[in-house]
Amino acid sequence: MLLFIEGYPYSLDDMVRDGLTVRDVLKDVVSVPAKENRYAFGYVGYCYSKAAKDVVFFLPKVVLTGEQNEENGDDTIFGASPQEIIDFESDKIKSKFTEEGCKEYKEFLSTLSIWVYRTISVYKKTHNDNILESKEYQTESRGRKQKHNTLLDVIIALRDFNRDNQDYFTFIVKNVHSGYNRINWTKTITSSQAFIQSDTPVYIEPINKKKMVNFDEELLVIYFSILNYIRETHGFSFEINIHYHLINPDRLRRTYIKKNLGCRRLKQIKYKYFADKALRIWDLCYAFFDREYKIAMNRQSEDFLLAKNFEHIFEVMIDTLIGGSDKQYLPKELTEQKDGKLVDHMFIGQGLIEQSDMQSELTYYIGDSKYYKRSKNDRTQLGDKSIYKQYTYAKNVIQWNMNLFLDGDSNGKQPQLRDALTEGYNPIPNFFISARIPDKRNGGSKFLSFDDKELKTQAEGVQLNRQFENRLFDRDTLLLCHYDVNFLYIVSLYGRDNKSAQSIWREYVRKEFRNRIQATLNQLYTFRTLQPREGMDCYQFIQDNFQRLNGKLYRPKADSNYLVLALMKEEEADMWAALHVKPETIRGEVDKNKELLDSLQTHFYVSKPFMLDTELHVEGVGNVGTLNMLPKPEVKDILTGLVRKIDADYVDFLSHTAKTYTMERIPTAINVMDIRYFLPMVGGNIDGYYKVEKVYFGTKNGKPCLKLNLSTFISLGEDKVSIYRIKMQPGELISNGLMVKLYEQRI
Repeated sequence: MLLFIEGYPYSLDDMVRDGLTVRDVLKDVVSVPAKENRYAFGYVGYCYSKAAKDVVFFLPKVVLTGEQNEENGDDTIFGASPQEIIDFESDKIKSKFTEEGCKEYKEFLSTLSIWVYRTISVYKKTHNDNILESKEYQTESRGRKQKHNTLLDVIIALRDFNRDNQDYFTFIVKNVHSGYNRINWTKTITSSQAFIQSDTPVYIEPINKKKMVNFDEELLVIYFSILNYIRETHGFSFEINIHYHLINPDRLRRTYIKKNLGCRRLKQIKYKYFADKALRIWDLCYAFFDREYKIAMNRQSEDFLLAKNFEHIFEVMIDTLIGGSDKQYLPKELTEQKDGKLVDHMFIGQGLIEQSDMQSELTYYIGDSKYYKRSKNDRTQLGDKSIYKQYTYAKNVIQWNMNLFLDGDSNGKQPQLRDALTEGYNPIPNFFISARIPDKRNGGSKFLSFDDKELKTQAEGVQLNRQFENRLFDRDTLLLCHYDVNFLYIVSLYGRDNKSAQSIWREYVRKEFRNRIQATLNQLYTFRTLQPREGMDCYQFIQDNFQRLNGKLYRPKADSNYLVLALMKEEEADMWAALHVKPETIRGEVDKNKELLDSLQTHFYVSKPFMLDTELHVEGVGNVGTLNMLPKPEVKDILTGLVRKIDADYVDFLSHTAKTYTMERIPTAINVMDIRYFLPMVGGNIDGYYKVEKVYFGTKNGKPCLKLNLSTFISLGEDKVSIYRIKMQPGELISNGLMVKLYEQRI
């Protein structure tokens, strides 16, 4: 097995093996520039090199974990350069690593190569696009058809059968050769020299009874000989626990492959086998010999399955494993946005504040996958373009959602991001997913592990976009978190193509997204619940203090009688500083928070601080009021007055041109400061009223009086309606509603 790494600049004229350079090994299977000395191949996948007579793998660039040569700063894998590990069977490698290390790394590379190949194969089932380069063949066994696209397909099938059928092999050996490895005492005594120990003869080299190969077992000998050949020749890891006398790899190559004895012999013995597993073994062996013979004789075309732009396959992998089929049920306007942006990953899930089963109370999760080579500090460096593009995704989703509800087209099928009472916005979890392989230095037991399924929070992997400080529930406050997934686990999970296993991990990782983003918010904000006090107009309080409360309050459930308050934490100054929030800003907002809490106490029961968790628990309190709008008390601001026919200003009032009015008897039952309008009963009749510009005290005939400066006359109608003494007295303060009823004679 020869190994190359995607994107690494190789010296094309460096020797690989048997006098062959990198250029010689690859020129017949991939595009190799003729005039350049160094070249980075943009492929991931498998091919077969006729020149090297070996399989070739292009591994994803994420296998470079950020470890670098201390002397020259070059990228390394396992402490060796990618150039050095092209041929992992070379003497250079064996001198660089311990025998145990060679075995471990070889097994890892073998497994990884197979999973990468399977990943591309699974992708190919549903995506036959221009990023794939492949050749497919149909290989037929006698009486059965088995499709093997490449030699590697055959090798994988052989490996999988061996791994999954150990009990079958053990059963055969126990039942057919139960006496195998028993000592042949006759031959041992006659041909071996013994020495006496404690008066007992001891034979150092006993001779075992030779295992005679049953004709019916010849197929198994051939099968395990093939596994041994693949292990020795192509470097794949196989566990061979059956002690048959196997065909030597050189003999297998010379006679069974090059002279096509393998296919001929299998045809001769096929009639002996009827069981399904035996026929499957026969089929696999035949496919191997057939493929190897054609390669040896140059009788078939190139054998390969390669992918360009593997980042697209990684994106599909993450979307399949995290999003499942959810994305296809989302409106196209969300995933294919009108400004041309295409969202990588998106699903609807539980809100960050409170769990709910109602669709309208859920939220959108928006993600982007990043297939980057790790930097020296084992991080994925994100560019400003990627970060702001992710913010734009969320802003577009918010606006689309707002338009949906404003237009009345929601039908309860989409989350409602804005709370109508507080005008707070349900936070949208926004995240990046990067591929990572733990390095040897920091990975510990997780190094080279295909079983590590955990989501990792990337150090300093939090970004914050906002227009206002201290407003979590604002539409422009967008938190962006960055996580790593174990690339080895991802390729094995996707390549396995097991829907049940994928569903289990999908459920796990979605919960982790929520939990980890909640943990980040808990670091930045203090959360409290607010419950209205009985008898207080809490609705009006929110309206009157909207500017102070905007972005700090959110009602997680439309029918709940509580609110959630989020305020910036002072004790997390370092984290705020990492998000580019100035210390003086933090201090100023914290001071405002204290004043706000004091003010809220007048109308609300304010809980102790709590942490966002799986579920929100709201403590019950007594004498709870309501968050609903209360009926407004009738405003009484219209003063009634009498204008007699004998009064000097009678004509002015009759013609609606009066400018002043004097009330000789000051009313004591009203607050004169509430007067906004004047309703004159002109000769006892009303037909309109005046706007009052000024109210003041004066004197008339040496006695105190109330004076009004009048401006605009407002007509009630053409008729003059009598109300004096019948229904109204002068000096009363009435409402607009009552005035209208009096004029319309409805009372």
